[in-house]
Formats: sequence, C-alpha cells, structure tokens
Amino acid sequence: MQESSSPDRSVGVFIHDLSIRYAEQVIPLEALDTEEVLAERNLQLSGSISGKLENGSSLIIEQGYRPFWKPRKDVDCSVEISRGRFRTDLKLHNGVNRLMVKVVDPDGAVLDSKQFELHYKGSFREWNETIFIAFFLAIVIRSLVIQAFWIPTGSMEPTLLGEKREPFSQKLERNGDRILVSRFAYVIDLSLDGRLPFGPRIWLKKPERGDIIVFRYPDPVVTNPPKDYIKRVIGIAGDHILIENGVVYVNQIALDEPYIAEPPVSDFETVVPPETVFCLGDNRNNSADSRYWGPMPLKNLKGQAIFTYLPLNRIHPIRSHSHAYLKNQSFSQAEAAGL
Repeated sequence: MQESSSPDRSVGVFIHDLSIRYAEQVIPLEALDTEEVLAERNLQLSGSISGKLENGSSLIIEQGYRPFWKPRKDVDCSVEISRGRFRTDLKLHNGVNRLMVKVVDPDGAVLDSKQFELHYKGSFREWNETIFIAFFLAIVIRSLVIQAFWIPTGSMEPTLLGEKREPFSQKLERNGDRILVSRFAYVIDLSLDGRLPFGPRIWLKKPERGDIIVFRYPDPVVTNPPKDYIKRVIGIAGDHILIENGVVYVNQIALDEPYIAEPPVSDFETVVPPETVFCLGDNRNNSADSRYWGPMPLKNLKGQAIFTYLPLNRIHPIRSHSHAYLKNQSFSQAEAAGL
C-alpha cells in the first residue's frame, strides 16, 4: 500500500483516518505494509472529512488497476458524506489497484485528495502461479539435476536388475531396479531435453570408459517414440574395439571385467568415431548395444547412473568401473577426435 496527498487543498477541508475493513478487521491505511498482498477481493473503505463543505460538494473515488493480462481501467464513483464520515464498498482486481479519494466543490475544483495502492492476488491466480512454478521446477530438476529411471530388461545384469516374469504365465516375479541419474554429471542441458530448441548444451566433461550412462536410443527412424537406454561405456572416440574369443580389447589391451554376466560369444571389431562412445550391456549375450545399432552419439547423452533406490534391499550407489590401465592409451587419437 502506498499513500500520498495532493498539494491542491482548500483551507479547512481535509481527508483523514482512511481505513479498510479486511478479514473482519479494521486496518488504518497508514498501518498497512506497502508490500502486503491482500487475499480478499471485497473490502470496505471508510474515512473522515473535516471542515465545512459547500452545498453541492462531493467525494469521488477513482480506482485504476493493471492486471498482467488486461489493460488499465478506471472506475469512478461518488460517495455520500454523512456527518463528516463516509463509507463505501470496493472490489479489487488482481494486481495493483490504485485508488484516489478526493473532495471536489460544486465547480469541480479539488479541495483535498488522498492516493494509495492496494495489492491483491486471488486464490485462483495464486494456485495457478504455484502450479506453474512447481511444474517449471519439476522440469528444470528433471532436465538439469536428477531424474528417476526404471530398468525394464536384464541387459545390465548383474549390475542392474531388470523386470522378471514367469515364462508361461507372465506373472511378475521381480520388479526392475529404480535408479537415479545425475543429469549434470556430463552436460548442462539448457534445452530441457529439446523442449527449448534454442537452449545450449554446456559440456562439463565427457563420459569415461567404465561409466554407466543413460541416453536416448539413436533410432534411425526419427518418427518412432523416443526410448531411453542404459549401458556401460567401453570405448571413447578414437578407440579400437575388438571382441575376440570372449574377451574385449580396447587399443589391443584386454579388459578386466568382473561386472559382466558372462563373456560375449560373438566376435566384433570397430573404431569409435568422433563425438560418440561405444557402449555394451553387462549382460553381453542379452543386450542390444553398440554392436548392433552402432556408436552412441554424445548429443543423445542424458546422464550418469549414480544410485539404486528401489527395491529397498538393493539400495546402493552405482559405481563406475575405471580401467585405470587405459587412461593414457590412445590419448592422441582421442584428442584428435575432439574429446
């Protein structure tokens, strides 16, 4: 609430003791906090006028408001004065309501005036704002900070367990793990998963060999619904990948992989292109991964799996398996590929 007085006064006529009846209370306007937002729309304004008024003088209340979706409007009304007191009903509008109380003589000259502002926000607007803010924060947190995922298949077993059903009856025997994925482990995605096409993706670091990552499946059919995959990074750009006799080699070095379900039964060989990583599931013989659909483009990366939170007996952090002996391998190749 803001209050001011017009310098245009006639001697002996004063408007004073302005107050509003709000929430069953009578509150003097000078005691109302200028930043207070009222929650009741219908108020009663009262005040006093001292001094002698000529016949034909009147009290006029001008009300202007500027909601965020409507232009400014003015509402004028004349109020009867009885024994130096006046009282009138007010109806506030969402936003800032500017009110002017003035006494004018029969010729229209202003004898005294008071101007003030009342802030009002209806419950409907407040709920809308609360829902909008909550929705916006949920999108931001989900897109930039942390996101929950469900493991539907067994492609990452034994590290992460997928849903399991009885073969004949299809009765559910085991729910898949529920995990949390850090969205800012590698990149700050200000596009909010493509919702804001103009938003940039700011890289903090690139995935390393042994990391478990979640990404959007690089489906060649762009009209298909998007799917999220979870796999382990085996090779980065420039790495030579060879799978032979059940052993995975990266740059001619055999990997020690205690996390896999069983050795792969088929052979494979490739060189990882720039701006991609080569991913395999830990359940090597039951996993659709880079051996079948190719390297994973870094632009599809969503984040790093960090924690299993359900079921309760499997709550634990998800740790990467760093192949320390590969750290300095193919450094020049990876650097040349832009990583």
